[in-house]
Amino acid sequence: MTAYSYAFTQDNIDRWDAHDIAEIHRVIEDVFEKKEGLLPSSKEALILIKPNLNNDLNALTGNSTDLRLLAALLTCFEERGYTNLVVADGPNIGINRKPIDVFVRLGVRALTERYSVQLVNLNHEPSLAVDLTTSKARIANVCLKADFFINVAKIKTHAEVGMSCCLKNLIGCVVGQDKKRVHDNLAANIVRLNEIIRPDLHIVDGLVAMEGNGPGDGEPRRLDLILAGRDPFLIDLLVAHLVGLNRQEIEYLGIAKEKGYLSPGDIEKVARLEQLVQLEKPPPRNPLAGILEHSLLEGIRDLTRPLHGREEVRALLYRAGILQDLYQLGDAKIDKIYLNMEECDDCGRCLHFCPLALPITEPGFGFTADRCLGCLYCAHVCPRQAIIYKGDFGYLARHLARYGDQMRRL
Repeated sequence: MTAYSYAFTQDNIDRWDAHDIAEIHRVIEDVFEKKEGLLPSSKEALILIKPNLNNDLNALTGNSTDLRLLAALLTCFEERGYTNLVVADGPNIGINRKPIDVFVRLGVRALTERYSVQLVNLNHEPSLAVDLTTSKARIANVCLKADFFINVAKIKTHAEVGMSCCLKNLIGCVVGQDKKRVHDNLAANIVRLNEIIRPDLHIVDGLVAMEGNGPGDGEPRRLDLILAGRDPFLIDLLVAHLVGLNRQEIEYLGIAKEKGYLSPGDIEKVARLEQLVQLEKPPPRNPLAGILEHSLLEGIRDLTRPLHGREEVRALLYRAGILQDLYQLGDAKIDKIYLNMEECDDCGRCLHFCPLALPITEPGFGFTADRCLGCLYCAHVCPRQAIIYKGDFGYLARHLARYGDQMRRL
């Protein structure tokens, strides 16, 4: 584990390299040691952890928050005696309309049950209407009233606004279909949400990022990177530079600069820092996608939803580059998981990626429900496909066809 610190006018941002589950836990311990004075004194204080659980693509595709990072956070709070933890997000509009439990598919429900922590879908929470730049939208009350709010963002390219990280992650706090109001002027409303909702701490999951056609159909890129700080504008500016994305092509950062949230000095300082990697930028967006999503067509979209909401029609729109996200209703029902010792070469990759740090390769280990989350991280990254799972793959079959090879190459 290697740590770095960047000093800015308004805040310090810390950065760590973390290559496996043990280092991730050490990083989170380091975060809390550096930020110890921020935590509430009362152990009964409401601690809100808001990851990125936008859809049902697991973290190893680069899409959602890594279970390893969430497990490390929950462990740290458990060890410090905090008793009122809530993990919460509001998955996207398309998911919200369907009988799909993203939390189950991502393994987050199993993880929170393991730690006896409350899990909340913000799309269905009591809310408060607030003014965006374009109209009103409802924000889940818990996001405004939590005693300590941790925003756990994911590094992703974004076809509409260039990048998704801390600032955009707060869209998950908007209730249900009100997320459509945010998209009426996405860049400006991203900034507006961050003026209304003020997390106490931002942690960036750059363990596996998404590049290219993000945030829903890009390619995974392993970065082994975690950042933490208090100023989301500075963090997003820094992240954009570190991963080789041009801040001038990220519209909400331009708006933040105009409003004074980014100082000229901090912008110049970031520009002098070393770039770490070069993520592939999102391709030009299909112009038809923007037209079809225009707010003036909302009534027509609602009337024609029985047609364009069908899986076969959405598959056509996906192939045409109009949609990024495809959702299948059939859940995966995995009956059996086991390690084929004849194929295992003891590379240890499964051990690095297991969120619970289970001794998967030890003789006699069993993937029983009382031990294993069933997240399949270990199987997804095994280069020899030595971890076998059987059952009805449901929606997972499409995910494996799309991302199976990329996850094994991580």
